[in-house]
Amino acid sequence: MDNNYTRIVESFLSGSIDDLDEYGLKPEHLETQISHVFLYPKTVYKICKRDNVFFNEHFRDLSDRDSRIQFYKSDFFENNYFSPDVYLGIFGISLVNNKVIVSSEIDSAEDVIMKMRRIDLSYNLSHLLHNKSLSKDDLESMGYQQTKEVALYPHQPKSTESHYLLFNKRLDDLRDWMYSAPDYFSREKTDWVIEKLRNYLFRNKSRFENFNTSKYVISLDNHSDNIFYENKKLFFLDIYPPKEDWMIVSPEINIYRPATDILLLMGEEYARSFISGYKKYYGFLDESDEIFYFVYSAAIQGVSLSNLSHLSELKKKDSELYKEYILENIEKI
Repeated sequence: MDNNYTRIVESFLSGSIDDLDEYGLKPEHLETQISHVFLYPKTVYKICKRDNVFFNEHFRDLSDRDSRIQFYKSDFFENNYFSPDVYLGIFGISLVNNKVIVSSEIDSAEDVIMKMRRIDLSYNLSHLLHNKSLSKDDLESMGYQQTKEVALYPHQPKSTESHYLLFNKRLDDLRDWMYSAPDYFSREKTDWVIEKLRNYLFRNKSRFENFNTSKYVISLDNHSDNIFYENKKLFFLDIYPPKEDWMIVSPEINIYRPATDILLLMGEEYARSFISGYKKYYGFLDESDEIFYFVYSAAIQGVSLSNLSHLSELKKKDSELYKEYILENIEKI
C-alpha cells in the first residue's frame, strides 16, 4: 500500500477527517477482499484497495487512478439506481499538505470514497435465510421486485456476441476464481467441474447461441450477502459486477444466482417461490438450464464463502454446504 493511501486509511480509523458527517468518531473497520469499509453509527464510507493483485489482474485494474475513478462512477450509478436510499454519494479524497481532504470534485482527486446509509444487518438476506424468517410470499415478492427493476434499468448493455460465447468466458473466469482457493477445490477438482459445465454448454450450444441478444439485461452481483429486505422492500449493496465481461446476462441468470442461496440455506420450495416472482413479471421462464445455473452459482459463492471462512464458523460451514451441493449435482448436468 503506498504512503498516501495508508495515510487516508489511517485518517479514517483515527476519526480525523474533518469533512465527514460524523467527524471525530472512530468507525468500525471492515476489510473485504477489495475494499476498506468504515462504519459509523449512521453512515458508511467505502474506499477500494489499490493493491489486490488478483483483482487487478483478473477483474479490473484499480491500481490505475483513472480506471479506479471510472469504476467508482459506474459502481455508484448502478447501485444508486437500485438502492437510492442507501447509496448517498461519491466524493473525491486527496492528501493535501499531509491532511486528508474530502470534496465534491472527483476527476482531479487522488481517490474516491463512496458514502452510504448504514443498514441494519438483520435485514440481510443471508441472515434472514439462516433464521428461516421469510415466507414464500416474501420471496415471491423479492423475485418480482428484482426482475422488474432489472427489466426497467435505463442503460441496458448492448452486445451482438452470442450467449454461448459470453458464458464460455464466464466459465474461464470461474475456473480462475476456483483456482484462487486451492484448499477448497484442488486444481484437479476445479478442472473437472469446469469441464462438466463446459460440456453441458457445448451440448446445448444451439439454445445458447439462439438467445436473442436484444434481450440482454444488466448483470447484478446479487448473492445473498448483497441483498436486503426491509418493510417488504428489496434493496442491494455492492451489486456492480467486478468485471466488464460480467455486465451482460440473459435475464434468468439474475434470478438463479440468489435462488441458489435460497435453495441451499432455506430449501427448494422457498427457492421456487423466489423464482415464481420472475415468472410473475415475464409470464414464463425456460427452466431447461436450471441445474446448470444452480451449480455455476454455487461454485462462485462457495469459493467466496471459503475465502471468508476465517471470519466466522458460519461462513466456513456454509462453504462446505455449497461444496457438497456442487459435488452431488455436477454429474446431473
